[in-house]
Amino acid sequence: MNENEFSSKDVLFMHLALELGDRGLGLTEPNPMVGAVVVKDGKVLSTGYHRKFGEVHAERSALEKINVKGTTLYVSLEPCSHTGHTPPCTDIIIEKGVSRVVIPFADPNTRVNGKGIKILEKEGIKVETGLLKEEAFFCNRHYLKYISTGRPWVTINAGVTIDGKLSDKNRNSQWVTGESLRSVSHSLRGEFSAIMVGLATVKDDDPMLTIREDGWEGKKFVRVILDSGNRLSTKMKIFNMGEEWPLYIFSGKEQKNSGKKCENHFFINSSLGGLDLNDVLCILGEKGIASILVEGGGALISSFLESRLCDEIALFTADKFLGGNNSVEIFSEGVPITDPVKLTNRSIIELDEGYIIRGMI
Repeated sequence: MNENEFSSKDVLFMHLALELGDRGLGLTEPNPMVGAVVVKDGKVLSTGYHRKFGEVHAERSALEKINVKGTTLYVSLEPCSHTGHTPPCTDIIIEKGVSRVVIPFADPNTRVNGKGIKILEKEGIKVETGLLKEEAFFCNRHYLKYISTGRPWVTINAGVTIDGKLSDKNRNSQWVTGESLRSVSHSLRGEFSAIMVGLATVKDDDPMLTIREDGWEGKKFVRVILDSGNRLSTKMKIFNMGEEWPLYIFSGKEQKNSGKKCENHFFINSSLGGLDLNDVLCILGEKGIASILVEGGGALISSFLESRLCDEIALFTADKFLGGNNSVEIFSEGVPITDPVKLTNRSIIELDEGYIIRGMI
């Protein structure tokens, strides 16, 4: 259906379904975030959302609470019709006597992709699609890229000065941004399945690359290190974390004889420009990683921007200038003015000490 064919109440209830789905942010991957709202006679009877990977789906969570027939179900993605970690959602929709289902679009997952719609329509349930498509795509952009391409969504996260510097002229990078910007930047990690950095970042900072905020207990968070020369010291902190923080290392094929430093140590194609980022993303996708936050250093960020392999960028910009020809810049390689990297769906948040620019590429 065309979006303007839906009523204002349809829009209201779908917005609620999307808001509910957002509660699963960072916890449902590689599955989507989904919210569901059950309505009859213009009143909300029940709601549900997919809380965590492997747990009850949104539709079942909402419908299990009621025993009323002739309802309308608003769902932020097509209901599944196959058995995975949970039973098919189409089963409970039919069982509970739902008469109408409203969704933004079909799930591109080959196991779904219109099958749920056909099963429901065969049972006489009216299925309407096309409501708040753009909003629904944005909410599930990680999942939709991953399920359609087999590769994870890539977001660059960088703390910079107002003139785009990642370090000062002596290449010191600590405290480029202030405490409030760093706090928000760090909390961004929870939205993703993995974090990625280069060798220089690990050597310079000896980071743990974990999530320290409350509320992420039990979340699996993969740490990815690109070390083309396999020079990473096993004395670094990243080698001394628990099973909830899996470590993946990528090195060049020519370093294979120097030995693996962790269970998930991959040896891939490389060149003078570094490791093949396409190979890295394909392998991570095969491992079920649906999204990655790239945090540095400058060379790695520049490589992702130059190759156009990133999907989104989050700049935490401090109200300061550093200048310096030797300072590390966020995009040192650069591109012609006729072919710039552009942001869409851009948002800007102002804080006391700077601002956050976030947008898709």
